[in-house]
Amino acid sequence: MNQKLKWLAASLVVLGILGGLAPWTVSGAAMRNELALQIRETTGLVAEARGRTTLALLPRPRIKIEEVTIQDREGKLLIRSGTVRGNLRILPAIAGRMEASSLSLSNPNIDIDLDGKPLSSQGAIARAIEARSETREAIAADTARLASVTINNGAARLTRGGQVVGLLENIEATLDWRSLNQPAGLVASFTWARETVNVTAWLGQPAQVLRGASSPVSLRLDSPSLNLSANGIATGGQTPTYAGKFVANAPSLGAVLDQNEIYLPLPGLRGPLSLSADARASQRSIQLSDLQFKIDETTYEGAIILSSHRDRPTLMGTLATKLLQIDHLLTDVPAPRENDGRWSGAALPKTDLARADVDLRISATRAQIGRLQARDVGFSILVANGKAELVVADATAFGGSIKARFNAEPAEAGYALRASTAFARVDSAAISNDLFRNQRVSGAATGEASFAGEGVSFAQILSSLRGAAKVTLTNGDVTGLDLEQALRRLEKRPLSIASEMRSGRTAFSQAQIDLEITGGVAKVQTLEAKSPGVDISVTGSASIARRLLDLTIKARQTGRDDNQPAPQLNMDLRGNWDDPNLIIDAQSLIRRSEAAAPLLRSLNAPKPDGGAEPGKP
Repeated sequence: MNQKLKWLAASLVVLGILGGLAPWTVSGAAMRNELALQIRETTGLVAEARGRTTLALLPRPRIKIEEVTIQDREGKLLIRSGTVRGNLRILPAIAGRMEASSLSLSNPNIDIDLDGKPLSSQGAIARAIEARSETREAIAADTARLASVTINNGAARLTRGGQVVGLLENIEATLDWRSLNQPAGLVASFTWARETVNVTAWLGQPAQVLRGASSPVSLRLDSPSLNLSANGIATGGQTPTYAGKFVANAPSLGAVLDQNEIYLPLPGLRGPLSLSADARASQRSIQLSDLQFKIDETTYEGAIILSSHRDRPTLMGTLATKLLQIDHLLTDVPAPRENDGRWSGAALPKTDLARADVDLRISATRAQIGRLQARDVGFSILVANGKAELVVADATAFGGSIKARFNAEPAEAGYALRASTAFARVDSAAISNDLFRNQRVSGAATGEASFAGEGVSFAQILSSLRGAAKVTLTNGDVTGLDLEQALRRLEKRPLSIASEMRSGRTAFSQAQIDLEITGGVAKVQTLEAKSPGVDISVTGSASIARRLLDLTIKARQTGRDDNQPAPQLNMDLRGNWDDPNLIIDAQSLIRRSEAAAPLLRSLNAPKPDGGAEPGKP
C-alpha cells in the first residue's frame, strides 16, 4: 500500500510539472524569455538567446539554451556563452514559473570593463543596494532567491580606460550564493600570465556589504609565483574597503611585479618574499601596518602604503631592520672594477625614474656593503619627477659620524650623478684598510666633499668627475715612510736613507688636504702635514679615472735653530695608486755626501777648450 502511494505521489508531481511546463514545451521562446526574466530580476542584466532550447524532466527538470548573450545596458559587462544549462526548482515549475536553482555556462567569453558598475542599474541586487536595512523592501530583496553559477572552460578579458589590463583563461569557477541574505562562496581556478591560479573566497553578509555596511570576508589565492590570504572585514559603499590580516609569500617579488605590470624604481628587492601585516585596502591603495616582511635575507618591520593615481604607483613607508645587506640591493649593478683593476666600462642598469614615486624612511641597526660597515644608520629614498635622491641623515662608522646625499637623474650620456658627504672623527686607517686593504695613513678625519659626473658606466662617470674635497687629519701617521729619521740621517749618511726610510712611520699632529677635481683628475690645492720633527708638503695631481699618481713630496726637518739651514728631502710619488713608485732626488743626496760630492763636482766641471772631458784623451 505504501509503495502504491509513493508511485501515486510521484505521478502527481510529474503531472503537476508537466502542467506547469506545458506552455514551454510548445514554445522555446517562452523558456528563453522566462530565463531572461529571472536574470534581469536578479542582476539587472539583459539576456538574449538565439540558439536551440531543450527541456528535460528527469531525473529533475533542467533546461539547455544555446548561443546566450548576457550584458549590462552600458556595455561594461558582456558574456557570450555557447551553452547555458540550468536546473529548475520544482515548486515554481508546478506553478508555471521557470526558476533556475543553478546555471552552468560552457566556454563563455567574458569582457569586463573595470571602470563600470554593471550590476547597479536594476534587479534584486540593485534593489538591495538602494533599500534601507530592515525595511520591507530590504527584506524582499534579501530573500530573493539566486542561482548558483558555474563557469566551465571560460575566458575573461579585463580592460580599464580602453586598455586591456588582464587576460584570464581556462576559467573553472562556481559561485554559490543562494540568496542575498546568505553567505556567498567562490571557488575558482584560471590561467593568468601562464600560471594556474586557485582562488577561494567567502563573504558572510553580502547584503550588508551591498548597502555600504560591513561583513566578515576571507580570501585565499595560490599560484606558483604568489600565495596570499586575507581574513577580515569588508565594507561596501562608494569606496569599498577591506581591513584585516594579510599574509603573502612569493619565490620572487620581481616576478610578481613584472607579471602584474607594477613598476617600482628600487634596486634589488626582487628575491624571495614573506610578509604579514594588518591591512587596510581600497580600490586604489593598500596600507600595511604592524608590518613584518623578509626579502633577500633581510627582515624589516614598520608600515608602508602602496597606492596608484592615474596608473602611477606610489610607495611610501617607514621601515626598520637590524641588518641591512646593501649588496643584496645592488645585484643588478656591475662591479666597479674589472679584473685588471681598471674601472668597469659595463653599462649601469637602466631605471625609468619617471614611472613611479617613492618616499621611504629606513633605519638599520647595522648596514654592510662589501667590507664596509656602519651602525645606527638612518636614511631616506625619494623618487619624484623623474629624479632620485638618497639621503643618509646619520650613520656611525669607523669610530665617527657620516652624513651623505646622492642624487641621480637621466641625462643624454646615461645618468647625471651628484654626491656630497660630511664626516667627523672618522678613523682613516680603518677606511683605508676596508677600501684598499692597507693602512698607509691613519688619523681622525673630519671634512666634507662633493662630486658630480655623467655617463653610462663607472669608467665614464669617473672620467667626467668634478668636485672638491677638504679634509683635516689629526694625530695620525704615514706607514712605510720614516721621513723624520731620514732627515736626521741626511747629513751623515745621505746615500743610505733611500733604503732606511722605507720602514717605520712618519707621525703628524695635523694634516690639511684640499683637492679640486676636474675631468676625473684631482689637483692638490693644499696638502700639508706638521709634526714636531718634520713638515711635509705635497703638490701635483691624482688621476681618479686612470688610477695614477703624480705627486711631489717635500719634507723639511723642524725643531732646529733658525740660524741653521734645515735639511730638506724631495721625492716623487708616481704610478698606479695601488702600488706607486717612490722616487728620491738622487742628486740632492749626492751633494750632501762628503764622499760623493767631489765626484759630483768633477762630473759637473766645465770642459776645457777642445771639448774633451778631463781624464780622457
